[in-house]
Amino acid sequence: MNKPKIVIYSRRSATATLIAEIIGDDSTNVVCCSSPDQTIATCTQQKPDLVIILSIRPFIDGSELIRRIRLSDKRHPPIYVISWQQSEQIVLSLLECGVDQYMTFPICMSRLRGKSYSQLNINTKI
Repeated sequence: MNKPKIVIYSRRSATATLIAEIIGDDSTNVVCCSSPDQTIATCTQQKPDLVIILSIRPFIDGSELIRRIRLSDKRHPPIYVISWQQSEQIVLSLLECGVDQYMTFPICMSRLRGKSYSQLNINTKI
């Protein structure tokens, strides 16, 4: 059986590594990316089961990250965005452009792990 693949994007490698440690274990394959282009290329090659984006910057800078990820994988993997608290208008914009789940920092580790594992149909080990 193939391990579920998770792609994490963050410009800060320490943040991506922390999230990878929270949700990754022997039952998953986690890849961290540090740029929108690298994220798109990784999604095209790896066909992830879940994408986690740790910033809203790619949505503001015109990179069309979600649209490009969706074009690269017709399965439409769920996309989670984790960011600091944003206005209701920004959150609605994220959801309208294709984000499936929006969460805020500071993140509850068990909630993130539970949501991710539920999405991937993995039994959680607490």
